[in-house]
Amino acid sequence: MRYILVRHHMFNTYFMGPGGSEYVTLETALAFARRGFTVYIDSVTLHTPSRLKELIHHYGLKPGEVRRVGLGDPGGDPLLIVNTSGDILSGRSDVLYLHYPSFLSHEFYYPGLNGVFELAGKTYSLLNSIVFPFVMRKVKAYIANSSFTASFFRRYYGIEPHVITPPVNTDDILEAPPPARTEREAMVLSVARISPEKHVERVIYVARELSTRGVKPRFVVAGSLSKYNKDYYEGLRELAVREGVDDIVEFKVNVARNELVELYRRSMIYLHPTPREHFGISIVEAMAAGTPAVIPLDSGSWRDIAMCDKGLALPYRSIGEASSAVRMLLEDSSLWMHLSRAGATRARELDRHMFHEKLYYTLKPFIRAG
Repeated sequence: MRYILVRHHMFNTYFMGPGGSEYVTLETALAFARRGFTVYIDSVTLHTPSRLKELIHHYGLKPGEVRRVGLGDPGGDPLLIVNTSGDILSGRSDVLYLHYPSFLSHEFYYPGLNGVFELAGKTYSLLNSIVFPFVMRKVKAYIANSSFTASFFRRYYGIEPHVITPPVNTDDILEAPPPARTEREAMVLSVARISPEKHVERVIYVARELSTRGVKPRFVVAGSLSKYNKDYYEGLRELAVREGVDDIVEFKVNVARNELVELYRRSMIYLHPTPREHFGISIVEAMAAGTPAVIPLDSGSWRDIAMCDKGLALPYRSIGEASSAVRMLLEDSSLWMHLSRAGATRARELDRHMFHEKLYYTLKPFIRAG
C-alpha cells in the first residue's frame, strides 16, 4: 500500500490540552487527502477514532473531510513522511514542520515557565539540541510556521525553511458578515490554552490597568484547560481577585466551537496575551470576525499576520501599551472600523484552504513515485 505518513509525537497536548500543532497535523493530512492520497496520522495523542472525532468537532471541521485519513503507521514504504511535531524526536521524516526553535533554551519560546513545566522544557530543549545536528541533513525540506521561527533556524544552522503559515479555519466564522460595531458588546476577548506558557495572567494585568483609569470593559478568556493545569487556572482566578478585577474578568474553559465563534463575533476587541508567539491562529480567527486585534510586538503574529502594519492590528510591548491600545479601540470608532475591515480582508489570505494549496505544491516535488 502506498500512502503519505504524517507524524506527530508531542506530549504537551496530552498535558496541556489541544493546541495549534495538533490542528496543523490534521490539516496537513487533509492537504494530501484532498488530492486523492491515502494519509495516515501516526501520533501518541491521536490514535483512536473517538479522539479523531473529538478533535474534528473541537476545530470546527466536517467529519466527511477525513474519510481518506487513517490512524497509526500501517508499515511499508510511505510516499512521503511529514513530521508536524516541530522537533526531531518523532523519528525519521522527509519534511520537518517547524513551530518554534526547539533546539534553543525553552526561555526563547516559552519564557517564564516554573516547576515541572520548566523541567520539562529544559529536558525537551536539551534533547533537541543534542540530536538535531545529526539528523538535520537527512531532512529534505524544512517548513517554518512564520518568518519569526525561520529566523532562528537561519541564524543558528544556516537552514532556509519555506515559510508556510499555519491553517486557520475561517469557514464557520465567515458564514455571515462580521457584525457592525454597534451590534457588539464592550468585550475584550482572549483565546489561548489556559497554560503557563501562554501567559494568560497578562489579561488580568491589562484589566487592572484599565480599571484604575475608570475603563471597565468585560474581559473574557476562552481556552482549553487540562487537568494538569488546574492549579494554574485557580491561580489566575485568585490573581483576578487580588487585583480587584474579578468582577470584569471571566474565564470560559473548553468551550464548544460554535460558542467560540459567537464570542469572536460579539467581541469589540481581541487581545493576545502570549509573548514571542510563533504565529497565533486565534488572532486570525478574531480578525476574520472583523474584531480588531492587539498583539505582542515581539512575535511572529506581528510579522506574519499584521505584516508589521498598524493598519492591520495594534502592537504592544508592555501591559501599559496593551491597555492604551484597548482603550483607543474602545473610544475611537473610526480606528475600530478601519482595523475591522482591514483585518477581515487579511484573514482571508491566511485561511486553511490557502494552507492546503501552499503545502501541497511546496512538497509535491518530494513525493516519491507510487
